[in-house]
Amino acid sequence: MRAVRGLPLLFLVPLAAMAQDGGLASKAYDGQWRVAVQTTVGNCAPAADVVVTVKDAKIVGVSAGGVETWGYIDAGNMVVGRFSQGERALRANGSVKGASASGAWSASADYCGGRWTATRVN
Repeated sequence: MRAVRGLPLLFLVPLAAMAQDGGLASKAYDGQWRVAVQTTVGNCAPAADVVVTVKDAKIVGVSAGGVETWGYIDAGNMVVGRFSQGERALRANGSVKGASASGAWSASADYCGGRWTATRVN
């Protein structure tokens, strides 16, 4: 995995508002998801692949070491995620349907952003 100015480029899960009812999705999306990230703006690594783990509709892990995760999939199938390492953070948002998901990501401290796509592994 290539570093993004000191931050592994593995942040790809979304930043969106919770559904009006504020609830989380069911466990239907629990498991591991292979995420492909592409940079479309800025000077970050051009592409990266990571595996993100979802449990109880919450983002609980990522395959890059030393990265803290936070995020969820809400009842409206919107994905929101934040991945941080030290002072750097990557925020992602998007939507999930069935065994695939996609959205946008940004890392304001590194002045870059792009798109991500995900496919369920298990």
